[in-house]
Amino acid sequence: MRKVTASQGIQWIATALRLFGRHFTVFFMLGLLLVLISQIPYLGTIVILLLGPALLAGIVYAAAQAAQGTRPGPGMLFKGFDGSHRLSSLVALCLPLIGLLLLIAIAFSGVMLSAVGDDPAKVQALQSDPTAMLALLRTHALPLLVIMLAGALLNTALTFFAVPQVILRQQGGFAAMGQSLRAAWHNLGALALMLVGWIALIVVAVIVLIAFSPLGSWVRLVATVFFLALYYSYFAILMYVAWRDVFAEAVPPPPGATGMVHAEM
Repeated sequence: MRKVTASQGIQWIATALRLFGRHFTVFFMLGLLLVLISQIPYLGTIVILLLGPALLAGIVYAAAQAAQGTRPGPGMLFKGFDGSHRLSSLVALCLPLIGLLLLIAIAFSGVMLSAVGDDPAKVQALQSDPTAMLALLRTHALPLLVIMLAGALLNTALTFFAVPQVILRQQGGFAAMGQSLRAAWHNLGALALMLVGWIALIVVAVIVLIAFSPLGSWVRLVATVFFLALYYSYFAILMYVAWRDVFAEAVPPPPGATGMVHAEM
């Protein structure tokens, strides 16, 4: 692990965009496959919650191969499932997100209990009244927002570098999360600038989605799926580019490691 300058955060975004553009069709297909998996009735949400890091790891692996000069393919999405990598370690990377969801659920429950007490009838009445629920959330918007933002940032710090560490270095999930947290702490400036640039890209994409809203529900659906496919695939490429800068170029690869890249993009 090494510390990089804060300006590298913007460079990560630019480098990831260039790599994405070189193999746009394949990376878009990888992202689209992930989105379609998430839409499987009843199971999609659970699959993405538990196996999301493993699927993102497949796109990270594809990005590493593309940077090496090997053309990526849609089948690489399932690289984490082929037996040569630690699927259990990739699944372990879902724990921070599960913890975040539990924290948000506890926070919402605390807000409701503070408003109506522990009377089940009052709680049910509040839940069935959207207007009252919205008013309650507005009253407690600031603390809830702080909890959600802090939890989301911690989840990102624990997993952002961990996904590439597991799929490209075959490191254990918990050790990878520890290294990811340390790397995030030592590179706060770069990560902060990267997040600012990333949020700016998302805002632009959302504005484009809003522009499609008057064109009908099917057009909105297609545009949303297109956006999500781009979101997942580009974010995974961004993971790889940042990891390469902080980890892969800092020390020589261990014997037998796969996906190690030192070539310039």
